[in-house]
Amino acid sequence: QTVDGEGIDASFFNEKGFIEADRNYQIPNKEGFFVCGDVVKPHLLTTAIGQAVIAAESIGDYLGGKSQQARPKVDVHYFDLMEKLKEWDLSPSDYVKGSQVAKGTDTADFAVHNYEDRSFASIIPHTELFLGHFDNEERHKRNHVLVDVDNVLGNFEERLVCYSEEDAQKEAERCLSCGLCFECDNCVMYCPQDAVFKVKRDKSTLGRYVDTDYYKCIGCHICADVCPTGYIQMGLGE
Repeated sequence: QTVDGEGIDASFFNEKGFIEADRNYQIPNKEGFFVCGDVVKPHLLTTAIGQAVIAAESIGDYLGGKSQQARPKVDVHYFDLMEKLKEWDLSPSDYVKGSQVAKGTDTADFAVHNYEDRSFASIIPHTELFLGHFDNEERHKRNHVLVDVDNVLGNFEERLVCYSEEDAQKEAERCLSCGLCFECDNCVMYCPQDAVFKVKRDKSTLGRYVDTDYYKCIGCHICADVCPTGYIQMGLGE
């Protein structure tokens, strides 16, 4: 597989016909030029998509006049509720200690636990999941097409057989959404104090479905016990 470099200055390419890039996918010694995909190194489509995400962030920083961030050896992307709320213009108001009474938090608009960044809990080990909520379902494995040694060269057919639409839906339904709320309503139904309630539609967004009135909460831990994904963690606060 070769790169079509038509229209691109030859100085961008190395001796192997590819374009080198740093961890931010900016071309070394070519400020303001970013690159990703097979022109960097031929690989999977998903690899190119991941590179494009990083390149887009780097381009945004560059255009915004920010310095390029030092990236980790392995990029891991987490869901950030605060960023999602900001995107939907639902950012909470700042809480100034002592200036507001932290009672009746169901009507307040400052930061409570449902506003916190729960990205650390994006994956919960199976040992911490409440498996009583889940039936055991076997994985829907994809079939393989075996190619003998005489027919490998020049064979570009897919080796993994795609799911049918029905099988794809069945496999997707096995997802436990580990660490994230998938709106099962258990915490709302089982709270003996009616402290946990659904967020109003004009205030809800992806990742923020329920809220807690801490004036009513007695810290009984029932909501955490019945949460199937380990999303709810109990604490005493400040």
